[in-house]
Amino acid sequence: MATTTTTTSQTPTTKPTIVFGPGAWHKARCFDTIRAALHAQGWETEAVEYPSVVEADRHAEALNSGDVEAKGLPGLDADADATRDVLRRLSGQGKEIVLAVHSYGGLVGANALGAPADANAPEGSKAAVEKYGIQHRKAEGKQGGVIMYVYLAAFVTPKGGSIYNMLGGNWLPWMLPRGDVVVADKPVETFYHDCPPAVQEQCVADLCLQSKQVFLDRVAYEPWNDGVECAFYFCDEDKALPPPIQAQLAAQLGPDAITYHAQTSHSPFLSKVDEVCTFLVDVAAQGQQRAHKA
Repeated sequence: MATTTTTTSQTPTTKPTIVFGPGAWHKARCFDTIRAALHAQGWETEAVEYPSVVEADRHAEALNSGDVEAKGLPGLDADADATRDVLRRLSGQGKEIVLAVHSYGGLVGANALGAPADANAPEGSKAAVEKYGIQHRKAEGKQGGVIMYVYLAAFVTPKGGSIYNMLGGNWLPWMLPRGDVVVADKPVETFYHDCPPAVQEQCVADLCLQSKQVFLDRVAYEPWNDGVECAFYFCDEDKALPPPIQAQLAAQLGPDAITYHAQTSHSPFLSKVDEVCTFLVDVAAQGQQRAHKA
């Protein structure tokens, strides 16, 4: 793990709260296993539920028929709002936060941290911006805030970017657009190839439809360029977001970002639970050191 040495003046003894943001097609329950492991070590956690994720009761129908009645589904702004609500509540309680996001969640967390609530609305209707990085809150005389933004094989997206334009205006072969949703084809191979069979079976059963709008909506905030400490967890056997792409994404974070490489699929919180827990505990400590350095 790459680290940056800092000196501390008064590092708090209270553990930060770890907030998880899922990727596309997944409900918050995908983090149940790793959250239980962290709870057993005395950590508080939360997981955000995205409005753009559609329960999977029509997954097979969408895959087989080529369409599904799902019009006007929420997009990135709604998911960022859901995440922002959690950050606002915890920060308001004076809590320090490690925000750990997976895959598409990289866009969600970024907008939640510092973009207008209606970042993808038509011009002229932009809401006021509230930032949740701990340094921004300190500057306003407030306690709490995000001390570390963790990309778990997640999209690091520049302002104005969307997943669709980062993919060159094409859907990947396993992304199947169906009406207003996108279906994830071959999920075991794409997301969970190194997970135990029982975990794979449960994950496929839990898989949802994803609002197509989230792939088209754009990011409006770059946390790494605005004083938010960042870390990137590389999944070196990832078949959804291949390692060379992860390297290009993570390079935007700069030399001070914490990085870690693991031999794992796209879903390390399912396949490498203990390893990810250790990583998160470490970056939480480093986040506190950096937030309270002399």
